[in-house]
Amino acid sequence: MRKVSKMLFLVLLIVLLLSGCSTPGLELKNRLIVQAIGIDETQDGVRVTLQTLNTEMAGNPNSGADLGEVTRCLTVEGATVSEAISNAAKSEGKQPLISQNRLIVFGRETAKSGLYTHLDYFVRNASTRLTVPVAVSDTTAEELVSASLGENVLTADSITDILDGARYNTNIVSQALYEFVNQLSSELTDAFIPVLRMEEAGEENKISMYSVGVFQDDRMTYELSADDVTALMLLTDKAQSGYFSVDNEAYSAQTVLRIKKTGTKIQSKVQNGKILFNVQVKMTVDILETRSDTPFSLDKAYLLQTEALAQQRISEMIEAAVRRCFLEQNSDPFGFGQRFWKKYPAQFKSDVVHWRNALPTVEVKTQADVSVERVGNGVENL
Repeated sequence: MRKVSKMLFLVLLIVLLLSGCSTPGLELKNRLIVQAIGIDETQDGVRVTLQTLNTEMAGNPNSGADLGEVTRCLTVEGATVSEAISNAAKSEGKQPLISQNRLIVFGRETAKSGLYTHLDYFVRNASTRLTVPVAVSDTTAEELVSASLGENVLTADSITDILDGARYNTNIVSQALYEFVNQLSSELTDAFIPVLRMEEAGEENKISMYSVGVFQDDRMTYELSADDVTALMLLTDKAQSGYFSVDNEAYSAQTVLRIKKTGTKIQSKVQNGKILFNVQVKMTVDILETRSDTPFSLDKAYLLQTEALAQQRISEMIEAAVRRCFLEQNSDPFGFGQRFWKKYPAQFKSDVVHWRNALPTVEVKTQADVSVERVGNGVENL
């Protein structure tokens, strides 16, 4: 009897679950499956651009009818982000499914005016994935999210692929929503996210990395150059691979190097009443290419000169980026303040009233140790 009761309970449970799946409001064809969200401020509130999957195409793949592109873009407005997204349900008759969203984009002017009020919706919404990447459009979020990149190409796919390139290129930065929000809430580290640009290329368009925007409080106040972005990646120990070149004037050659492995250690101390950071970068590189009008042998002297030039290039790049941010922008996106506070909390509390006010007097010294591992296929290491 007990076994029969258990069986009846399981059957009833299965029936209830299956009946829940067939509820009209929960069927995928009745949902707007959001893939990307763009946010632009308007005079009266916000304009939200939603890139959604075409569920008609997914539900009728063999119907033979022309069901359009694999994605559709919908633009709605409201006083707030939540109101605008709610208005999408009114205009389309379908409820937006935010849990599948893969990208959040803010327009340039919106990022300049402040993001706290717009981010609140994503932080509080339980459906939001906190690992979703965040970016700024060089123009408007609507233009970037609704960009036509070719037949059946998802803009969200294209952009996330670009941001994934941070694993292979030190000029690319990718920031998840939770990382960006945590940085914005810090009084010691300035937040940063990538700025993307859409360029017209005939009938199709192309999206590329344009720069990295740095925020003070919640406003984007300036942007980093390509070299500054590389320095940022090295100082935050996020650089995994990348490329740079050095000029070997003694050989009338330019050497292209690929970063194979790198690690950064930063030590802080107080010396003569000043805050000092010692940065040590250890890097292994491969020689990918030498450009020269006159062929020459890759001898030991050339190898040693290449290593010395690479060390100088990395050190100068880091120190120049720090000077530009500390002195010209009164900003610290590198996390130096956070490191000092963790090591000297009592001294930080007593001597440093505001970290930004201390930046002009902070010294950063860099030492790079670069070693060449390979000089090319079929050539023995020298």
